[in-house]
Amino acid sequence: MTACDLYPILPPRFDLTAALETLRTILPIPAVTALRFPLGWTPEKTELAAFLDVLHTNRVAMILETSGVLSGIPKSLLGICDGLHAADVEALVDLRKTVGEDLPIGCLCTNRDDAMKAGETGADYVAFPSGALDLVTWWSSVMELPAVAESIQTPEDAASALSAGADFLAIPLHCDDKDRDRFLAVSALTAG
Repeated sequence: MTACDLYPILPPRFDLTAALETLRTILPIPAVTALRFPLGWTPEKTELAAFLDVLHTNRVAMILETSGVLSGIPKSLLGICDGLHAADVEALVDLRKTVGEDLPIGCLCTNRDDAMKAGETGADYVAFPSGALDLVTWWSSVMELPAVAESIQTPEDAASALSAGADFLAIPLHCDDKDRDRFLAVSALTAG
C-alpha cells in the first residue's frame, strides 16, 4: 500500500457546533488535505469565518460540491473555495466552460467511459462510487490523474481502496465523537 490522502465530506445537513468540533479533531491529522462541503451549502458570514479559520489553520482545501450550476453557489463562496466537486461528467463539462482552467474540479464517474471523458475534459481528479474498486484499479493502472474512492466507512473499506490504488479516500463525516477514531484508524493505514 502507498501513502494516500484523506478527504472528509460533510453530510448534507449538519449542526454547526458539532461539525466544527469534529473538524478541530480530524483536520490536524497530516493525511487530511481537503474537505468537501455539501451541495447547496449557503453559510452565514460568521459560520463561514469559523470554517475558514479551522481550514486555514490546518492547511486543508475547501471543496464545494455542485451539480454543475454555479448560480446555486454564493459568489462569496466561489471566490474563496479551492476547488469544485462535480456530480457527474456532464456537470464537469459545463463547469469547465464556466470557470475555465483556473479552478480545480473533481468529478464523480460511475463507468470507464465517463472517467475517460472526465480526464479529457480537464478533471483534476476522478472519483469512483463505493464498491467500484475495479474502476479504481483500472484507472490507477492506466492514468496519472488521481483516483478518489468514495464513501469509505471503515478501516476495512480503506484497506481495500488502498490495495486498489486509490490516491484519496473520501470519508463521510457523521459529526459525532466516533469520527476522530475512524480517521485515526484509517490514517494509520495510509501512512505508507
